[in-house]
Amino acid sequence: MNFSNIKAVGPWFAEARFTWLTLILVTFALTFAFRTGTTEPTIRLTGLALQIFGIATVIWGISETRALFGHNSLLCGTKSWLMRFPLRTKNVVVGVTGVSAGTATGLVSAIVTHGSIGEPTIENRLAALEKNIATIHERITNIEQKTTTDLGKLRDSLSSESSMRTSEDDSIRKKLEATGAGGVHISAIGATLLFVGVILSTAAPEILTALS
Repeated sequence: MNFSNIKAVGPWFAEARFTWLTLILVTFALTFAFRTGTTEPTIRLTGLALQIFGIATVIWGISETRALFGHNSLLCGTKSWLMRFPLRTKNVVVGVTGVSAGTATGLVSAIVTHGSIGEPTIENRLAALEKNIATIHERITNIEQKTTTDLGKLRDSLSSESSMRTSEDDSIRKKLEATGAGGVHISAIGATLLFVGVILSTAAPEILTALS
């Protein structure tokens, strides 16, 4: 027998931990109720205890669902609701906030042109035209660089937002799956405990007669 297979028995056994928990509770309750010299009130009270445990699992399942979607526990929600009682005396806190005025600074891009220096000869005009062409070329280069940088930032932002939305969609899908199917084990525990508890509480005389 492979040692790794033996180690895998523990996790495999733990997968059915809720089934084992239910079986232990039911076995303990039946052993206690059907012991030698038991009485009808003992059987009824054992059934009542199982019913209480079953109802507790319903509360457990609701709490698990609320925690899954980030809501406060039932105890915190009840406390918050009681604290909002309209006739309850409330402490009024007056806060003073300062108003600060700021100046908005806009980015202003200046356009520089070169005129001819000295006499408006053809040579001076050509020199001024060359300077203006160089200035225009530099300005176009700066605009291209800025546009490329802005597009890169926009592309990164869109990619980040797309990844975040995909992650949120996966999280919502997992939460919905956990809500729809993940709480089945808790419901199964509650249903089993309620089923056995109702039988013990209702048929206590018949059970006692059968044991006698």
